[in-house]
Amino acid sequence: MKYLKKSIQFLLSITLFFCMVGCQQDNVTVQKEFDQFLNQEFVETMENDYVTLHTYVTHPEDFGIDMSQVEVGLGMGASQDDQQKLKQELNDTYEQLMGFDYDALTEDQKDSYDIYKTQLSIDQKLSDEKFDYYGSLFASMTGLHYQYPTLLTDWDIRNEEDLQNMIIMVKDILPYTQEALDYTKTQAQKGLLMIDFDSVLTYCQRILDQKDHSPVLQAVYENIENLDITKQKKEDYKQQMEDAFQTSFFPAYQEIITTLSHLKDGTNNEQGLAHFKDGKEYYALLLQQSSGTDQTVEEVKNMMEDAFHQHMQRLVVLAIQNPELYEDYTNGNFPQTNFQSYDEILKFIKQNLSQDFPEVDQLSYQIQDVNENLASDSGVTAYFNIPTLDGTQVKQLRVNPKTNDVKTISTYATVAHEGLTGHMYQYAYMYENQTNNFRKAIASCQAYSEGYATYAQYECLKYLEDEIDEDVLQLYKEAELLNNSLTILIDIGIHYEGWSQSDVLDFLEDNGMLLDEESLSALYKQLQANPAAFVPYYVGYEKIAQMKEEAQETLGDNFDHKLFHEALLETGTAPFDVVERHIDRYVENSQ
Repeated sequence: MKYLKKSIQFLLSITLFFCMVGCQQDNVTVQKEFDQFLNQEFVETMENDYVTLHTYVTHPEDFGIDMSQVEVGLGMGASQDDQQKLKQELNDTYEQLMGFDYDALTEDQKDSYDIYKTQLSIDQKLSDEKFDYYGSLFASMTGLHYQYPTLLTDWDIRNEEDLQNMIIMVKDILPYTQEALDYTKTQAQKGLLMIDFDSVLTYCQRILDQKDHSPVLQAVYENIENLDITKQKKEDYKQQMEDAFQTSFFPAYQEIITTLSHLKDGTNNEQGLAHFKDGKEYYALLLQQSSGTDQTVEEVKNMMEDAFHQHMQRLVVLAIQNPELYEDYTNGNFPQTNFQSYDEILKFIKQNLSQDFPEVDQLSYQIQDVNENLASDSGVTAYFNIPTLDGTQVKQLRVNPKTNDVKTISTYATVAHEGLTGHMYQYAYMYENQTNNFRKAIASCQAYSEGYATYAQYECLKYLEDEIDEDVLQLYKEAELLNNSLTILIDIGIHYEGWSQSDVLDFLEDNGMLLDEESLSALYKQLQANPAAFVPYYVGYEKIAQMKEEAQETLGDNFDHKLFHEALLETGTAPFDVVERHIDRYVENSQ
């Protein structure tokens, strides 16, 4: 019997061995197919959208991208056919993803799977036909009218072919805009128009008023001059570009003005999404997409209310301890830094970031001024240009040369957000540590990327403590975060609870805030016309701050800033449930 039992055990172990080998082989096959799937998604995305391709890739052939499949232009428009095609592609891709055995994937692949599943799932829900025509193509902060100038002035002309393609792209602006305006007319017919007409029309009129000395065209000319071609060719291309502007770019703005001026006299929702039939449900989905979570509106609201009370409590303590400091802050008499330029700020942060953040090799950068005339039209202090995956150019930070307050803490924080240790550092770390092109370019979670950059700008304040009193920096931070949490609560109030401007005023007064009528009106219009626009920044920040606080409470003296930031950064752009897995792993390994 003993021998028989041993024989049985031996046979079972052999069977188990072959099962394990078989499972491992099956897993390897699934893993290989999953990598191929993600790579194909990357390639097809690049081939289907020239703007995305040019943004992320310098040498398409090195990625297996077939340029004969690429149609030069602005990409899919707002036509019904294009939208139906996008919906079908979305559904097909989701079905393909669901076909993979999740348990067979590696841990890193599971991250990719969850990132893409979250992304596709929310896009599918938002593409439901009951939400057709809910999204505005002329939102005051992010509409097409606002995107064209930045797209063209920042367009990287690397060679003569790029320039030729850019001319084609400019010629595409008019038909692309016409499709968007047709979409907007249909919105009006369906009673789904929600546009800040005055803001959009004012911006478009300014573009036309500058037509004879267009700062956008002048910026393009400057880029042409930097190209290594003959002087005669430069002049020929400038003439072709001017013709494209005269026949497409400027007429597009004229058509926007004509169409929107006509629609302005019709029905327009000047309150929030809550006043549309399915508006609350649509906003709830927007909030999930913008917050990088699956939280309900009520859960996000509760989180931001808690954040508001926490920041208020800290602010009150600081004000009581140092009333003169608080009075100086409210009167605008606040200490400043000693920095004389944007470059000084970046160099200073670069020297200090290794105290708290993991090392990154490729942190070379270049600071370029925004065209002066464009800068005067924008309140933007600085912004970061996404680098290509395979390019050799240093990272670019674009700054407003007309900003006269380089010494303010606010400017320091903005440069930290866009540069180091914000977006510039974030992309450098991701490109250096991620091998998956899909994760680098296609994975999308704005709450993570903007939430991280917002978190980074406040983390960098500590480096100023030798120069500015710690209480000053803390007061600045808490006052900012207090306003940020209020902004999200008002956004929810307008778009989910149906608040009017007077409701917002009551809410602010109930929380001890005072705003003059002009400021109140500007705040309401901005949030009303751009639902969930600030959610990625402010909710994203609070999610990261919450994860950090919980890690610190658990680890106590074992908490390490650098290791925490490593765990925070290693996923790349990801929803917060994926990021939390890495933070939990860091905490577990550090106990």
